Amino acid sequence: MTAFRTDVVGLQKELYNLSNSKASLRIDMNAAQIELKKTRQAYRDLGESATEAERQAAKADWSQAEENLENIRQQYDLVSRQVRQTTKDLEAATGAISKLDNRAARSGGGGETYLLDALGTAGLGQMAGDTAQEIANTLISSTYGSAAGGLISSGLSGAISGAAIGSLAGAPGAAAGAAIGGALGVGSGLSQVFSSRSEAFSSYVQEAVEGQISEQSEAISSGSDTAAQRELDAIAFNRLLGEGVGDQYLSDLRDMAASTPMEYSDLTDMSRALATGFGDSPERMLELMEAIGDAGSAVGVTASDMTEMARAMSRMNSSGKATLEYLNIFQDRGVDAIGMLSEALGKTQGEIYDMISKGEINGKTAANILQQGMEEAYSGAMEQMSTTFEGLSSTLADAETELNNAYGEGYNAARKEGMEEQIDWLNSGAMEEANRAIGAWQAELENEKERYQREAIEAMMSSDEYQSAEAQGDAAEMGRLIMQAKIDGMGEYNKSEGAQLALESELALAEAIRENAQTDDAYWDAGYRKGQQYSKGLNAAIMASPFLSDLEELGASRSGMSGSDGATYSWDDFVSGGKSLLEHLEWFGSSRSGGPASSNAFGLNRVPYDNYAAILHQGERVLTAREARAMDRQGGAFGSVTVTGNQFIVRQESDIDAVAAAILRRAELAAQGGVR
Repeated sequence: MTAFRTDVVGLQKELYNLSNSKASLRIDMNAAQIELKKTRQAYRDLGESATEAERQAAKADWSQAEENLENIRQQYDLVSRQVRQTTKDLEAATGAISKLDNRAARSGGGGETYLLDALGTAGLGQMAGDTAQEIANTLISSTYGSAAGGLISSGLSGAISGAAIGSLAGAPGAAAGAAIGGALGVGSGLSQVFSSRSEAFSSYVQEAVEGQISEQSEAISSGSDTAAQRELDAIAFNRLLGEGVGDQYLSDLRDMAASTPMEYSDLTDMSRALATGFGDSPERMLELMEAIGDAGSAVGVTASDMTEMARAMSRMNSSGKATLEYLNIFQDRGVDAIGMLSEALGKTQGEIYDMISKGEINGKTAANILQQGMEEAYSGAMEQMSTTFEGLSSTLADAETELNNAYGEGYNAARKEGMEEQIDWLNSGAMEEANRAIGAWQAELENEKERYQREAIEAMMSSDEYQSAEAQGDAAEMGRLIMQAKIDGMGEYNKSEGAQLALESELALAEAIRENAQTDDAYWDAGYRKGQQYSKGLNAAIMASPFLSDLEELGASRSGMSGSDGATYSWDDFVSGGKSLLEHLEWFGSSRSGGPASSNAFGLNRVPYDNYAAILHQGERVLTAREARAMDRQGGAFGSVTVTGNQFIVRQESDIDAVAAAILRRAELAAQGGVR
């Protein structure tokens, strides 16, 4: 009978642990579902401007979130099956005890029938409780979120498991077990909630820091590219327009980019197109770009289209011909070049087409007419466009480019010095002889490796064993023998002088690095230190707050105290502050390490470290370390309590509570009197 009872207790403990695991996995599954929704929405929110790399990255995040959810769901299903199986095992165990107990009763034994019946119903209670817990958790999580759902689910799980275990002692035991289990479950739930919040907090800190570092790195890289391109632009435009003139012209372009929807890179492309026909007059080039920019903004074409119009103007002016090919570039983009020529020359459009086909319109004349026509028809369109969302976006991009360019100019100027030094050193030949010798040595090792394997294969193929396999046509055996020969050859190479020298060189390198690294932690512990910093959670911030620092250093009075932030706090503000019990437990119920910890509201078995901050209440007691050690040796606050006798008569259920209360009162009186 004792063995059966031990099995039942073990199964009840296993069922309790599985129920807690199931509640924890439910919280994780809810969080994974939220993450999946976020990543899926992030992928769907990508606009047409997103690059293929950005799409692939977003899709990978989505796939990873799906995989994480599926893994957690599989674990949840596995634990659920284990809960059901453990429940069945518990039912079987309690059923066996019940049968034995009935037999004992029939043969004159007894005294335990009520207890065994309670054991028999414990498994069914657990099954019903699991179902109720699952339904409650789903509804609560759906209404209040995963944190509240997990907290209440954990409390229910603890209460159900506690009631099942307590049912061993009948209805009072079940009630007491439910209360204790529920309290422990709520404590576990609070710990999980705080752990989730702490993890989110530490993730926020890490993402914020790494995000800023990454953003700055990307800005410097982008700025370096921009500054490098502008350095090339300066060389090109100084050649096109004249030394020094090009620098001024590019400065004017930057001013135009800052005040119009045109970006600097688009303006330089247009300028290159215009330079072949109007390079002798930078002022005219700026006027033409403004006219073309106004026209393009008015008819809604792209910067590339405007560059094509600039190229057509340049070719007409430089060739002296106004061909239909050049004019159609304007016509096809919505700028009525034929109409402008018709109005300026006093001809019908049909006559203009006839004159164009005969080459009667001079290219320079046509360019002048088109410029004047665009200025009159579209003047101010870029300014108007600059106040639209798209225009402001373009201007903002230019402003960011200018800011990043400052990064790039500073970086490139300093980096060029280092690059020049590196080039000089590489060209000095300082490493050539060393590299040549090292390369030759590596080649010798490879040659030796091949030679050893070649000789081993040749020896094997001339052996009787191989010859026999070949004569019998046993290809499998022939293949095995050749593979064995290769391995033997590799073994011979490994023990050769060259291979041993290479091994000793690698080992010596590892030893030297180890000796150097141990002299200074800065050699190797950057990753460890960052990992430790980012592993700190919400409690690290709480413990470092000015208010708690003042509390530790100065103490607090009921009348109030001033914090390091200049604010005045009353004791009541600190104790309650409008916070709920849950908020207090989350706020104070964790250790300095940032990880989850049990709430101190129900006592603290041991102070974990020096200068531990705690909030005490009237009637509570604090022991010195020496007193605590002495109490531990004596068995706790009331010392050791030993109840003798192995026969107890319980007349009614209330007797159990009465006996326990009497023992507690006597223990308290003894403790108050100094008795241990």
